[in-house]
Amino acid sequence: MAVVFGRVIAIFSLVLLGFIVNRKKILPDESRKYLINLMMYITAPCMAASSIYMKELSPQVVKSTFQVVIGAAVFFVVATVFSIIIVKLLKFKPIEETGLYVVAITSVNNGFMGFPVTKAIFGEDIFYFMVMHNVISCFYLYGVVPLLLKMGRKDVKANLRSNLKDMLNPCIIGIIIGVVCLVLSWRPPKMVNEVIIYLSDMTIPLSMIIIGVQLGSSKIMEILKHKYINLVNIFSMFAIPILTFLAVERFSFLDVNVRLVIVFASVFPAAVVPAAIAEQQGIKSNRLAEVVSLTTLISLITLPIAATFLMKYYF
Repeated sequence: MAVVFGRVIAIFSLVLLGFIVNRKKILPDESRKYLINLMMYITAPCMAASSIYMKELSPQVVKSTFQVVIGAAVFFVVATVFSIIIVKLLKFKPIEETGLYVVAITSVNNGFMGFPVTKAIFGEDIFYFMVMHNVISCFYLYGVVPLLLKMGRKDVKANLRSNLKDMLNPCIIGIIIGVVCLVLSWRPPKMVNEVIIYLSDMTIPLSMIIIGVQLGSSKIMEILKHKYINLVNIFSMFAIPILTFLAVERFSFLDVNVRLVIVFASVFPAAVVPAAIAEQQGIKSNRLAEVVSLTTLISLITLPIAATFLMKYYF
């Protein structure tokens, strides 16, 4: 357990580094866009692809992959229904932001943040299943979220064609390439593979520094004064992960790695993508951006605790 805790502290110390260099203007707010592009267009796709094609295909891997995909789909369906009920019961206001709150509670950053954190803490095997979980997450973010954002609004039409087009992003392309290589039992030439691995290894420190830079420019104290954002934080960062764990444990036939991934994915903070989709639809995304900042900050505490607990519980 000391080894796991050490890994957690090591990767999250990079968040502190990112926070400091942002406040010192070494990496100002303007640098965030370019750092994110470097990760999302180059290093993360390499990490996703290599995690898949390096895997040995076996009946157990196929079975567990199927379980993760179905489990992730069930998670998003149940979490969405739960969020809608909560938002309506507690009468979140204004009514026009109903969809924003539902999406904020339900979406999880299991790609941008989930990939590097999972790989650093749990290793390649668990990371592979997190990548598979993220495939369903992408379908949810680009296919379902645009519809949810319309809740409480009569003046907005979801641009599904554009959002479905965005679903074919670099990470998904990397996943597709990885799956094709896995099925065909083909790996890139040694020199090419080494370059891919080098770029893949950049993702962990790069992503943590980016998160630190993002937090450095956030006005957390002002965000904490918002009643509904605090409620979203409680449900998304505490209630849903705990309920997910309790639910998953009732399905003992699921592979241990599958159960771990489904639970751990639910612990991640709100995803960044919905804010961009909201802007695209002409909806002010300030509230979503604030939720992302606060849940990301809280996750610096909850993720290490969850990772340590899950490692001890399942292994």
